[in-house]
Parts: sequence; C-alpha cells; structure tokens
Amino acid sequence: MKIVIIENPRPLSIEHYNDVANAPLSASLNSGYALAVARRAGWDVGYLDLSASHQSEQTMAGQIIAQGADVILVHWVYSWGHEATVRAVLARVKREQNVMIGAFGLFPTLSRSRLPEYAPQLDFIIVGEFEQTLDDLLRSRENGDRPMAVPGLAHRETTYAARDVIDDLTWLPVPDDVGANCDYTTMNIAASRGCFGECSFCFISGFYSCSRRRERSVSSLEAEIEARLQRRRIDQLYFIDPTFIGHGATQRDRVAAISGIARSAAIPFGFETRVDTVDKRLFNLLAKNGASSVFLGIESGCDSVLRRINKKTTTRQISRAVHCIQESGIPLTIGFIMFEPDSTMAELAENYDFLEDLGLLSDHELTVNLLYHNQIVLYGSESWNRFEKAGRLLLDENLPFEAGYRFKHVAVARVCRTMRLMASGYFQGMERLRGKGIRQVDDAAINGVMKEAFRECIGIAENSSEQYYHHREELFLADLHSLLADSKG
Repeated sequence: MKIVIIENPRPLSIEHYNDVANAPLSASLNSGYALAVARRAGWDVGYLDLSASHQSEQTMAGQIIAQGADVILVHWVYSWGHEATVRAVLARVKREQNVMIGAFGLFPTLSRSRLPEYAPQLDFIIVGEFEQTLDDLLRSRENGDRPMAVPGLAHRETTYAARDVIDDLTWLPVPDDVGANCDYTTMNIAASRGCFGECSFCFISGFYSCSRRRERSVSSLEAEIEARLQRRRIDQLYFIDPTFIGHGATQRDRVAAISGIARSAAIPFGFETRVDTVDKRLFNLLAKNGASSVFLGIESGCDSVLRRINKKTTTRQISRAVHCIQESGIPLTIGFIMFEPDSTMAELAENYDFLEDLGLLSDHELTVNLLYHNQIVLYGSESWNRFEKAGRLLLDENLPFEAGYRFKHVAVARVCRTMRLMASGYFQGMERLRGKGIRQVDDAAINGVMKEAFRECIGIAENSSEQYYHHREELFLADLHSLLADSKG
C-alpha cells in the first residue's frame, strides 16, 4: 500500500513575506518524519511539494492522482489566503479517485473543530504530535481494521480520543530530507521537543497539549547526524528546538556534549533558546565548538508587557543574556513583538530605548524586524478566542483561519501601520535589488530612516491629525524607496 505526503500550496506573497511564526520551526521536519514512519510501517511512500506552486488546481490534482496512493496525507501548514485553492484541489482528487485523505500539522490541529466543515474532502485529521498516530493508522488499515478508532485521530464519525506525547523520542526514525529543506546548505535537526514556557502568543504547548520539554538521547542525535550527512552535503546544522538549552547543570552538560559532536564533524551550528537558560561559561564553550548563530526570543523590553504575555522573564534577565551572548561572539538574532495588542505608546518608546541601549538597532536587516513585528492570531488559538470574546477580532473573508485585531490604543495601531508599510517597502526593495544582482546598499542610511520613522511616529501618532500623520508617513516611505532605488551593484 502507498501513502503520499503533500505540502499544501502556499506561494509567498509580500503581505506575508516576514510572517515567520505561523508554525513552529519543527514543522520543517514534519513531512520527513511522516515519510520515515510510513516506510518503517511497511508502506510505499511518495512526496509532492506544492508549497510554492502557482499551477492550476487541475494540474496539481492531476499530479496527486498520478501518485496512485491509497492514503493522501496533507501537511497543511498555513495557506496565506490560498485555503480555497487547497480545498478545490482536494475536491478534484476526491471526485476522481477513491482515496482516503487526511491532514496533519499545526494548522489542522488548531482548526480541527472547523476544518472538516470547510474542507469536507478530509476523512481525518491527525491532532498534535503525529508519528505514533500515523503508525497506528497505517498498521490498522493494512490489517483491515477500522482505522478511525485510533487515539489522536479526529474523524466526524467517531469520538475523538487524545493521545499522550511520545516520552521516548528514540522511537522516532531518522526523518527524510525532502522539499525546500534540500535547497539549503543548512540541515534542520531536533534535539528535543516542546517547551517549558507558557507564552500566551505561542502555539507550541497547544500543539503538544503540554508545557514540558522532552530530550532525545545524545547517542540517537549523533546517529541521525551521521545518517543524514551521508545523504547530502551541508555547511551548517540548525537545532530547531524551541529552547535548545534546558535549566540546570545536567542540561548544560548535555548541550556541551552535543556541541562537541558538531565540532568533531567540523560543522558550525545554530540554535534557539530562552533568556533564562543563557550561561556565560556554556556560551563561551559553544562559541569555541562552532556555534554560528543563536536566536533569542526576548519579545519585549517592557516588564509590563512581559507579564501580560506570560513570558516569565524580566528585562534584567534579557539584558544579562544579550550581553553574555554578545561577549561570546556568537552572532545574535532577536525575536521581538514590538506591537503587542494592548501596547501603550509609552511601552513602544520603552521598547525602542531598550533595544537601542543593547546595541540591537545597528543593522537594517535586524532593525526592520525589531521595529515592526506584531502578534499573529490563528483560528483555534487562545488569542483568537480572547479577541473574539472582546469584540476586537478583525476578520478577512480571504483569510478564513487567520485574523487581525483592534489594538487597545488607536495611536499604537497608527504606528504599527507605518512600520508595516516600511517593512513591506524594505523587503520588496531588497528583493528587487537581489534580482538585479545588487548586494551593496547604504546600510547606515537605510537603518537610519527606519529608526527615524519609528521615533517620529511614536512622537506624533497621538496628537497629530490623520492628514499630517499620513504626510509624514509618505515622506518616510519615499526616503526608503529612494535609498533602495539609488543602490548600485
């Protein structure tokens, strides 16, 4: 019997160019794990990556049908306004082929109460961590049993029964390397799953239905690295764990051992972690062993906001962690929610001063991210429920499973709009330059106009007329466009 894993169509648009949080990084390995689980269960496997496809619905459906699968499993991550396309493709497949169709991943998990009505072509949804559920489903179908009576499987004809997460992660097979991952020279890998944080904006605990972190054995991780290195050449590892480092001396020793494996293989590595796991001695060792990047989700420079989003960290901890990483020499990238839904103008100013004091607004590629990001709201999340109850949810018929929201303060919404336009202009301009082979830009001037726009906007947003504010906004956008247009190769 054969299963085909499909990446749903989700071609990138400028409106979503910088939306990096619609799914956790672990989503990049989901299809690879699903293929490996199915193969281990004795099934033939196929894979179709339609994520960047602009083909017709008929053409995409034809490609799926041509696989001759007994089960089609869609890794439905997000669609960025292409939900209707996915639904239409599935409808064509269902009309022309008697095949079982399911979906898995973050988006189907969050939207499992509504998605079957939206896409009735789906026979089932695998909820949350999917590997054991998929294994049970395939083995039951092969044995002729009723496949829907499987924990973790949502189906309209049966009562859903939740499944516990996998405690022993060594049960997982080595994931296949497929899709867009193979276009990069960086190899994503997971050393752990889950997170002990409970940040209100995050989907990770909701996906796993728990707030705990599970580690793989170091030996199983080393074996996976060796196996995957035999498949393809890479120049970097990236650990996609929500927090690569845990709390305590034992966890620090574990990370040190993993970094030693990377050093022995002569492969630089990047990772993400929380500020409350940063240790000076450990980071100096990681730098020595080849750490090439670290992503730190600090989210805010205001203790009031950190409390609102349940970050369970303080600005003092953040400052200490950032300085520690800067001193280690490991390149630092920051996760930041400048425009939290209940932000005040004073908090925006406090955020800016905090970032400036830490020296994080010196490079335009980092500055554009830090001065824009607002919270993403997906159907089924706590944020969606919160804003819906408060009457602050802003729906768009073209985005049935994603929504905006009304900011608590109108002036904050003004500044957010400006910085969204500045970010879009920046990314569009940089994309055009790359298309022309132009790599050199006036870094200081571009960075300066982004910062000046933010500073002036928070100074005038509350008390100026809409006409005057819009005039100043247009001038900043024109300045940015001019700087990018004047760049030479």
